[in-house]
Amino acid sequence: MQTHGRDLRFLGIFGALMLVYFFFITTSFSKDDFFPWYLRGTTQVSGSVLHATGYSSVSVEGQSLVSTRGAITVERGCDALDPTALFLSAVVASPAAMSLKIPGLIGGTLILMVVNVIRIVTLFLTRVHWSSAFDVMHLDIWQVAFILFAIVLWAGWASWAKNRTVARVHVSS
Repeated sequence: MQTHGRDLRFLGIFGALMLVYFFFITTSFSKDDFFPWYLRGTTQVSGSVLHATGYSSVSVEGQSLVSTRGAITVERGCDALDPTALFLSAVVASPAAMSLKIPGLIGGTLILMVVNVIRIVTLFLTRVHWSSAFDVMHLDIWQVAFILFAIVLWAGWASWAKNRTVARVHVSS
């Protein structure tokens, strides 16, 4: 019965945190101020990665990566925030010590941000070099892969946190 209660607690906290997140993304602040700022920043970082890898002709125009061979615009949904909210909510809701949650929250967020930049760069390169595959890469492959990656990242963190907790119990026994 103790496991059942822990599972219900996890689901309740996870659900409440996701509701808070979904409320936040519908506010005028998030729509008018946060998302445009965040998307421009993500586009800038992606443009810098492209420049560093030899694509110096790519320009960043607001939320768009532009070259003579093609362009993409980084819109809401291309921001990695939904998978990140899923990951963060799962970590916070997990039955682990806060000292184990903090590295997961920080590390997981950074990993998801890096993977999102990789996603945007690969989508830009797909648009430029294999335009006919762009929609499949964008809608069918990367969307599913990114959400699965967030879930696997949480499972990896949960395993790490459980092993750290077990190690602490054995050391103090």
